Amino acid sequence: MHLPVVLTLATNLFAQIFTTLHSFMGDDGALPETIILAGNILYGKTASGTVFKVNIDGSGFTNICSIAGVGDGGEPHGGLILSSNKLYGTTGSGGTMGSGTVFKLNVDGSDFTNLYNFTGIYYPSYRNNDGGDPVALILSDNVLYGAANVGGTNGCGTVFKINTDGSGFVTLHNFNGSDGYNPNAGLILSGNTLYGQHLEETAFLVMERCLRSILMEAILPTFIISLAGAMGLIQWQV
Repeated sequence: MHLPVVLTLATNLFAQIFTTLHSFMGDDGALPETIILAGNILYGKTASGTVFKVNIDGSGFTNICSIAGVGDGGEPHGGLILSSNKLYGTTGSGGTMGSGTVFKLNVDGSDFTNLYNFTGIYYPSYRNNDGGDPVALILSDNVLYGAANVGGTNGCGTVFKINTDGSGFVTLHNFNGSDGYNPNAGLILSGNTLYGQHLEETAFLVMERCLRSILMEAILPTFIISLAGAMGLIQWQV
């Protein structure tokens, strides 16, 4: 099985200094997930329900919002999206029906708004009309795209879009098992095509114009890291 790896590639691989910018103590959050950078400020969220910011030198750590659970949503998943001083994200549970939310708030923590509450999922089929347990979003113009890990008409997850003002929610695709299930990572948008990944490590694409999904029967590519003097070279094997 190929595991996801996050790499930092620097010009000098032998002169890096590791620095802890902030240590979470529980009361300020726990289990931080992907962070984003805007200017000299890092923004992120924790699985325990906080949204935070910290300067790149480690100073000024602030919890700008605590997502209380249930109505607000719970268990924030994935990274945040920053656009025009607003942060967008998802929660994997909570909301009015307990199936997760899409939310936004200002970078100072004000004006927290649930843009969308996913509808109830009926066990053991895990089915509904729009999905549940959404994962990380991407933004194109004023439209957010995302994948839901479960739910949909077949209980196998969905791909969806929603406008940044909360209007226009559309389920772009319902997975049915034969074309994959449980999308578990963020999407990549190129032109009119969305690319993503399923739990079983197959890749898929969704053409928004025709709303179809094609399962690409291939294991995710692996890579080799080699050194060339003080530089690192990454070569992908396909």
